[in-house]
Formats: sequence, structure tokens, C-alpha cells
Amino acid sequence: MRLFNPTLVVLAAALLASGAAVSKAGQTSVSNVGIVHSSDVLAGKDKRFLRSHQTTNDEGELPEEERNYDLFSALKLSDMQKDAIFRFKMFGKWKRHGHLPDAIRKDIPESLYDLYAAYRRVHG
Repeated sequence: MRLFNPTLVVLAAALLASGAAVSKAGQTSVSNVGIVHSSDVLAGKDKRFLRSHQTTNDEGELPEEERNYDLFSALKLSDMQKDAIFRFKMFGKWKRHGHLPDAIRKDIPESLYDLYAAYRRVHG
């Protein structure tokens, strides 16, 4: 019984020591990988931008397709004919985007054209 206890303690210590050595070996390989990645970051490689900024052309305006995106959809034009508040907000958007009444006359119903022309006379 006295010989069994010290033997058990020695085996347990050896087992723990080998487990610690194995875990240290695993940590050194992981830390070496981390060192490689950190040098890449310092060199400026693998940079990712999570936010994108929309670029413009030389005049500072967006391309024509993006400016008119969804401003003249059939659903919006229909809602504008029914709701005066929504119509007023959309007229403001059209004005901010630089749409003149004569330029968009073919894209909108005649009733909205008359109202937008009046809006532009009042609001510039």
C-alpha cells in the first residue's frame, strides 16, 4: 500500500508534465501563425474595409442610373396621385436631384406634371 501511493503520485506527475508539454507545443505552433499574420497586418496586406463609400464621377454627380433609382416607379407615382404629403416629399426629392418639369414630362402622368411645374414655380 505504501509503495502504491508514491507510484501513483509519480505517474500522475508524469502524466501532467507530458500534457503540459503537449499543450505548450500546440501553443507555440499557434503563436507562430499569429506572428505571421501580425506582420502581414503591419505591412498593410489583407486589409478589408467593412464600410464602402460610393464614389462619384469627375463632376461630383452620381451616374444617371443611380440618380433616378426608384424615383419614378409606378407604385410611387400612383401613391403620389393619392397622397398630397407623399407627393410633396417626392417633389422635394425630384428638385434635389435636379429634375426639371420639362425633362421628366414623358415619365410622369400629366396631372403630376402640372402639380410639379407649379411646385417648381413656387419653390424654385
